Amino acid sequence: MLIVCGLTALLCAGLLLSPGSALGKALRRGLVEAPAHALNRLGRGRIVFFTLLAAAGFTLALLFEAEGLRLFGLMLPDLLVWFAVFDVGVFIDALLIAGTILAASSLGEARARVAALPRMIAGRVTRYAARARRPRRSRARPGGVPGDGDGRGWLPQAAGYRAFSMA
Repeated sequence: MLIVCGLTALLCAGLLLSPGSALGKALRRGLVEAPAHALNRLGRGRIVFFTLLAAAGFTLALLFEAEGLRLFGLMLPDLLVWFAVFDVGVFIDALLIAGTILAASSLGEARARVAALPRMIAGRVTRYAARARRPRRSRARPGGVPGDGDGRGWLPQAAGYRAFSMA
């Protein structure tokens, strides 16, 4: 741990003390410009994905402690490969755009549905309550046809007869 802190302090000192030298230019290219270009290439979808990934890891660590961290460690490579192969950022961008368009174009309709929701729930509850209060009528068999429980039952079989089928 001390080695990492010492190397970081040494690199920062070299970067600050010699900005015009070859060492300062190389350090600036590797430590400042390269990460800045990489961050500029990040899109909204990737930021959302990595934020959700970090939230999943944090949640697993809070819920399951050491086992959650092991689970997250096992899950992480597969998720990153899945993200790289399918470029989920495009899907996240599409969902964000669809949500924005939906919210902008039909905000009045969404408000009307939310306002009508309690009335709809109350109507369904009263309908099901009325249906539960009604007495159920028994169904009569048409034309005197015996049902499963009507008529004669199974007859005893002869002693020498061995049937393996119930039919």
